[in-house]
Amino acid sequence: MARFPRPETLVGILVSLIVCALTLPPLAAVITSGAGAGFAPFREPGVVFNTLLFGFGTTIAAVIAGGGLALALAPGVPGRALLEGLVVMPLYLTPLLTAMGWNWLASPHSGLVNLLLHAASGNSLTINAVTPMGTIGVAALATAPLPFLLISDALRGIDASLTEAARVHGATPRMVLHGIVLPLLAPAGLASAVLVFVQAIGLFSVPAVLGMPEGFNVATTEIYQLLESYPPRFADATAWGILLLALAAALTFAQSALLRRRSFATITGKAFRVPRHLPSLPRLRAGFGWLYVALATVLPLLALLWAASMAFITANPKLMRLSGEHFAYVLFGYPKTWLAAGNSALLGALSATFVVLLGFGVSWVVLRTRQAGRSLLDQLSMMPLSMPAMVFALGLLWVYVRLPLPIYGTLGILLIAYVTHYLPFGVRATSAALRQLHPELEEAARVSGASWLRSMRRITLPLVQPTVFSAWALLFIMAMQEVSASILLYTSHSIVLSVAVFDLWENGNPSDVAALGFVQLAVSFVIAGLVLRARQRRALA
Repeated sequence: MARFPRPETLVGILVSLIVCALTLPPLAAVITSGAGAGFAPFREPGVVFNTLLFGFGTTIAAVIAGGGLALALAPGVPGRALLEGLVVMPLYLTPLLTAMGWNWLASPHSGLVNLLLHAASGNSLTINAVTPMGTIGVAALATAPLPFLLISDALRGIDASLTEAARVHGATPRMVLHGIVLPLLAPAGLASAVLVFVQAIGLFSVPAVLGMPEGFNVATTEIYQLLESYPPRFADATAWGILLLALAAALTFAQSALLRRRSFATITGKAFRVPRHLPSLPRLRAGFGWLYVALATVLPLLALLWAASMAFITANPKLMRLSGEHFAYVLFGYPKTWLAAGNSALLGALSATFVVLLGFGVSWVVLRTRQAGRSLLDQLSMMPLSMPAMVFALGLLWVYVRLPLPIYGTLGILLIAYVTHYLPFGVRATSAALRQLHPELEEAARVSGASWLRSMRRITLPLVQPTVFSAWALLFIMAMQEVSASILLYTSHSIVLSVAVFDLWENGNPSDVAALGFVQLAVSFVIAGLVLRARQRRALA
């Protein structure tokens, strides 16, 4: 008599098939189609140089800023809890709006900061963000929270006995920092550098807003222009995608090679304590944190509010007047607002839900089963993290244009792109929650006669629910902001808010852009806030 596979086995097979179907075809499409294009990047060495400059410049600046914030916000800093929450705010704000905010703040002739400086100094001092260095600086502000989070976690993992032993032998706090703490933070620093570099070379919005007007084109803006041309040059665009993929793979390999040469283990079976012997100056460290918050969040949002509230933007302060007409236009006159808002909310909710469910499935298979190939499944689920979003969108475009499936031009292809791109975040969030639950809880339920499905529904899922709600809210906000993949896959019927904002920007409507940007932020935070409030109510019930 034939035996049906156990539910656990079926879940493992289903999850593996879905992950393979999501990740492998776009990667194969990019490699095969780009390799047959004669490698177009060789014909544009200037753009290749700009891409490398932007990628490495953003990485270095972001890791220095994020690592500096992690060290600065060590215990003893005034307002540390508030600062730690504010420092990660750029993760919830789209880099597109950050770039637009700095364009209005520091454009050479009409930027708000420059208007104030010119009034005070008589045009002798100007800050210009619309330059290659300005583009790198704004991108670094937007990506610094990633190294901050990784390096902060690594800093908490350094055993205090190491720093205390150095102090006992006469080392100053500065010597402890340079001789012990910084070397032990190298793995986290290198890991964050890889993540930032992959994000930077795949970032479209910041180079498009601040770089393209001055002729500073990078690979992502080149891909966009190739696909916007008529006829679209798909093969050349995917060749640029291979370049980005190769750069990300090379940096990942270099990171692994460097870390294999040394041991960085500091947590052993002995008693462990968090280190506290770091350079003091708590007010100066807090000031560094507040400076970053002001540059990365406060000033861009104030610039958005200023631009949205002015009747028109002018270099003459005497002609400025407050007006709500731009909010009225984007809410009631702009035909794309409500369609884009509905599409964004639907895609955000669906992608966050699917990512959490699929991420939980992958985590459970990897951590709770002995299924063959589970380590490979874990690696496949992490692959989108090392693949720039625009490269993945190119692969999807190439796959689904050729396949006889009615998915191109619909919300379905955007949903596939979002789910695959954010899958690593869902896997890591749910795996962290599962690691905190001992397997004996599920085993006790099974021994007591509960089925696998019942033990999951009554024990495992309720215990990971708080993490799932938080991950869902974060993923929803991130999906609402996605630009790099959306800009290549949308149509007039599947437009999303981030693309609508960029369309207004290209059409030269800065005040309307700012107003629509605030609508985008409001939709994101209102829905995410409702979800987190529901989570709190369930926790108190």
